[in-house]
Amino acid sequence: MRNTSLTLFRLLLAMSSLAAGSTLAASPLDGAWRLESGSHVDADGKEKDYASLKLQGTKLLADGRFSFTTAQDGRFWAGGSGRFTADADTYVETPEIASYPLVDGGSYRFRYTLEGDTWTLERYEDGKRVEREVWRRVTSAP
Repeated sequence: MRNTSLTLFRLLLAMSSLAAGSTLAASPLDGAWRLESGSHVDADGKEKDYASLKLQGTKLLADGRFSFTTAQDGRFWAGGSGRFTADADTYVETPEIASYPLVDGGSYRFRYTLEGDTWTLERYEDGKRVEREVWRRVTSAP
């Protein structure tokens, strides 16, 4: 009887997870992404290229949630997770957990383009671009 109850509980849990996940519309951004290139403006106002900083990153998007990890020269550099929204050209991340201090209420608004498997994001502050990232969708090998 105990095994039957445990099996039933697991089945109900799995079904409720599927039902909850299906309430959100899938975003064309959902999936796994690898950082290809980018830059950001540092605290001194100088643009820093991600390649010169030896940055690598991955980002996962699903059901309105995101998670990312960035490494610098093979060592942890930054990470975060939370919620995202996206429309035709605006992507907004609202971290709930982050390895860095959150500013401006904790939301980060980006303009973006999605061309095939290339996703380009740009973030502006006071009319000046402060961040640009190019991500490539990670696909399964055939």
